Amino acid sequence: QLSGSSGYSEKISVLESLMPVALQLQNDPVTDVRICLAAASGELLSFLVWRHPSKDIDSSKERTSEESLHKRYIDNQLIPLLQRLLQDSDPEVTSAALRAVTNASRSHSRDMECRRNDDDSISLSSHQSHVVEKVEPVFRPVLSEAQVMKLVPTLSALSSSTQWRVRQSAVEIVPALLGCTHKTETRSEIARLCFTLMNDSVDAVRNSAAECLCLGGSNLGSGESSEAGEWLSSVVLPHLETCRDSPNSKQRLLCLKMAEMILVNIARWNATMERDITSPVANCRDRNSSPMTRRILEVAYTLSLDKIVNVRLNVGRMCLNSLSSLSKDDILFVTEIMRNQLNNEQSRNGGGDRDVIFFAKKSMEQAKECIEKLSLESEQ
Repeated sequence: QLSGSSGYSEKISVLESLMPVALQLQNDPVTDVRICLAAASGELLSFLVWRHPSKDIDSSKERTSEESLHKRYIDNQLIPLLQRLLQDSDPEVTSAALRAVTNASRSHSRDMECRRNDDDSISLSSHQSHVVEKVEPVFRPVLSEAQVMKLVPTLSALSSSTQWRVRQSAVEIVPALLGCTHKTETRSEIARLCFTLMNDSVDAVRNSAAECLCLGGSNLGSGESSEAGEWLSSVVLPHLETCRDSPNSKQRLLCLKMAEMILVNIARWNATMERDITSPVANCRDRNSSPMTRRILEVAYTLSLDKIVNVRLNVGRMCLNSLSSLSKDDILFVTEIMRNQLNNEQSRNGGGDRDVIFFAKKSMEQAKECIEKLSLESEQ
């Protein structure tokens, strides 16, 4: 009824009737009821944020009053309700509440009915194939800075949950929260959540944390390209280099996953930042290498000679998957990395690992094709 075609005042009347019922259901003994309540809370949040009163109310004074009512509903009723559901004893309820906030932040111009047709039970990482795909921005702000800060301690507590799916859901909300933030201290708290879960014992949780850390910068609440670039250069890259130097091979593999994600998406980020000359990632593919891209590729160079076969193998795989997003100078550098790795591998006892050799050769072949294609494009 809230998402129907009735007037704004009628929808508010329905909302006023629903909230007392919702507050009673948060303690319902049936788990499925609380799960449905969590999903409904996300719809209510969507209504309060996206069904703005300004379209239905002509008077500025009335509009201000209705906006104040919106904020009061979110601050005094919805946020406490979500916090209660996030601390539910059943992990399915907790995960549903986390997804509710994330789904309310979807940025595509879809109404609430379309959102209801989404399969919100599918996690971010379950959409990922082995090749990292370019990811478009999908979040818009639904909470204020103060409201985000109220949720952060709850999320930090969830990061130590015994249920790995809860830990995963806790970090998958990060891009949505970053889309609501403007303050450095808030973003630092959110980044710490990612850092913590990048050391999780479960692969899916670590991968989700890395993905959200890398992609979250494109959703910063200010919308300023320079801030997105700063997030990458001051938050993401230092942690990527920390993972590179970790004695744990799983962290070094995670470093390569982060590197690939940034490189594959850097063309899209460049498109939004190319007008900002102060941005550390502002460059187009037909220009020379950016400092950020070269910094990432130097990480790959270091790991190309790693003592663990699986790490060396994934350097070649990462380079192969990233070539189409790189400039000519960067592609030449990738060729140098792969040639050096190939020579080193073939000099090992037994001729080296055949999979490492395969990906090194495949990357060099693909790099040659990319350079030829760029040369043809520059001549046209």
